[in-house]
Amino acid sequence: MSSLLVCVVGCARTGVPEVRAVPKAAKAATREEGAPGEELPWAQFSAETFARAKAERKYVVMDGSAEWCHWCHVMEATTYHDAGIRRLLDAHFIAVKVDVDARPDLQERYADYGWPATVVFSPEGEELGAYRGYLDSDEFAEILNTVVASGVAQKAASPSAVETKRPIERQPLSEERLVAIQQRTDLALDELWDVEQGGWGRTQKAPLGWDNAWLLTKAAHGDASAKKKVLFALDQQAKLIDPVWGGIYQYSAAADWDHAHFEKLMTFQAPAIDNYATAYGLTRDPKYLTRARAMLGYVDRFMKGPEGGFFTTQDADLNAHDRDKPFMNGHDYYALGEKERLARGLPRIDNHEYGRENGLAIAAYCTMFEITKDANVLASAEKAARRVLETHRVPSGGITHDRIDESAPTKKILYLSDNASFGFALMRLYEVTKNADFLVRARAIADFMQTELAGDEGGGFFANTKDPDAAGILVRRRVPFEENVMATRMLARLVRALPASEAMPYRAMIDRTLRAISTPEQIADRGRMIGDYLLALEETKGVRGGPQAL
Repeated sequence: MSSLLVCVVGCARTGVPEVRAVPKAAKAATREEGAPGEELPWAQFSAETFARAKAERKYVVMDGSAEWCHWCHVMEATTYHDAGIRRLLDAHFIAVKVDVDARPDLQERYADYGWPATVVFSPEGEELGAYRGYLDSDEFAEILNTVVASGVAQKAASPSAVETKRPIERQPLSEERLVAIQQRTDLALDELWDVEQGGWGRTQKAPLGWDNAWLLTKAAHGDASAKKKVLFALDQQAKLIDPVWGGIYQYSAAADWDHAHFEKLMTFQAPAIDNYATAYGLTRDPKYLTRARAMLGYVDRFMKGPEGGFFTTQDADLNAHDRDKPFMNGHDYYALGEKERLARGLPRIDNHEYGRENGLAIAAYCTMFEITKDANVLASAEKAARRVLETHRVPSGGITHDRIDESAPTKKILYLSDNASFGFALMRLYEVTKNADFLVRARAIADFMQTELAGDEGGGFFANTKDPDAAGILVRRRVPFEENVMATRMLARLVRALPASEAMPYRAMIDRTLRAISTPEQIADRGRMIGDYLLALEETKGVRGGPQAL
């Protein structure tokens, strides 16, 4: 989720909007232009595609898009269907489309460029340029022509993809230093508080679940100011809750909460359920429980499979992927009542059961059970966990991103995002049930992470296991901030659940991970999306200090 982007021109990490002016190209496009056109000859983002690019002496251009993203639909329907663009691509490029939800490695790497993200590669897989958000045909043609003429792309109006080299710290951060970092980070987040509208940031408004969770944690410890702020934020962002089906929209495309953008992502549903349930536990005000139940009801009805696994996203628009049915933009569709919506059909639901999304949903259901003692909620969480363990678990103890298809075995790259989030969920289940099997499975994931994902001497965990067929920049694995934060929170719970004699290796993993991610540059780069890191610092108090620190 570092700096935040806008979904009218591109949707940022895990869908969180960023403060950015909307370019003229985006303003010129209409909502109706998201209607699907004829199928385009997309290639796969694979070693075979780069081998073909070398053989044909062509460049590779990647359309990094989210299946639920309105402006991704618009760019495909307009820019990629433009006749001039098609001629350029056919002559000099191989165009690939990537569903970023299906590729956590590419999602993590290019999240700051928003969705759609356009990336141009050399035939060897080296990045020549990366571009944020919706591009019209003129902008895109200029980029492509520059590559054809010079072999390099024009300067991208996007964050730099070059990682800053920094000295490697080889010792754990001291308690004094971590406390100081937490205090400074909390103050920096507070400076982004919007006094008038609530929430953080003053352009696009979004329900930032981890920021809310951080203030709820402070409120539970008696901080009256934090309590007042977070309840105001939760009241304000309730304007984004679908009044018909429940579920929370991704964000408001304005400086207030009144201009909803209508995609629904599990990465937003789960934290919102958790926030409102926690707020009810804190205040006993029934409106917060009503909102939590509305969102949980939406997930139960639309975002859960018959075997218990949780789905991923629901489109902003109706029939954005179906050329044979009438397209309807989300603004018009979600203004309808239930009967009228169902008569027209449902916006597409991505029914992949990804490890990360299931982990987030299970953890939220655990919080809902703690607050309500509703046995059905806990049963749903347990059923989803067992579903994932049955369909995603590999012999090493790790979790695959999607279900394992035994009928079509392929190499499996495993991702930190899935393992950290699902491991966190297993620990939450253990905390509420005391079922030792969940603890054993969570420990196996932690061991897998240490064996297959542990970073170099800088610490932390890589975003994915080694890919023997990776090309160019993907050969160089990264240590991503957000995923390492979740790993730290999962490990903190694991350490607390284990006997001291068994916990020491995991304490050392916490130390290495905090050392890797707690740099001023990385923290500042997160902007308003820093609540998860503050929670990690709070939750690791008393469990930091592995054997190398003794």
